[in-house]
Amino acid sequence: MQQGKQNPFEEQFGQEEQDQQPAAKSEDIRKWHEKVLSYKNLVRRWTAYFWGINKAFLYSYEDLEQTIWYILMVGLKEFDGRGDEEQFLNWYIRNKVVSIMMYGKKPPKCTHLPFTPIRFDYVSPDEMAEVNELFYSDGEDD
Repeated sequence: MQQGKQNPFEEQFGQEEQDQQPAAKSEDIRKWHEKVLSYKNLVRRWTAYFWGINKAFLYSYEDLEQTIWYILMVGLKEFDGRGDEEQFLNWYIRNKVVSIMMYGKKPPKCTHLPFTPIRFDYVSPDEMAEVNELFYSDGEDD
């Protein structure tokens, strides 16, 4: 066999493997979507709970729900397989939302932008300059 040429079997096998990668990737994405959406009731329950006790401090029900969906997805990624996944997610969502609302923390893995469902009236004064600069800047550097 000449150098630089693959035999037909290797060529075909390599091509099949390449053809399966996008299909496998889309299957993984579909499974991820199904897994996330399987926790719809958990998200709705926590959203209704936190909305009921904190609505005066929040922009909207939808912002809170979006934040809880985000926390759920981060929790799914952080779950290490020990114990019950739903119990872990209940604990994780509760603790992260309490940290956001009571202690002014940012959502997990959210470092660069002020991603919060809390009204600016309730953002701590220490962070207010950063928020004002981001939202009310005229675009000029001082």
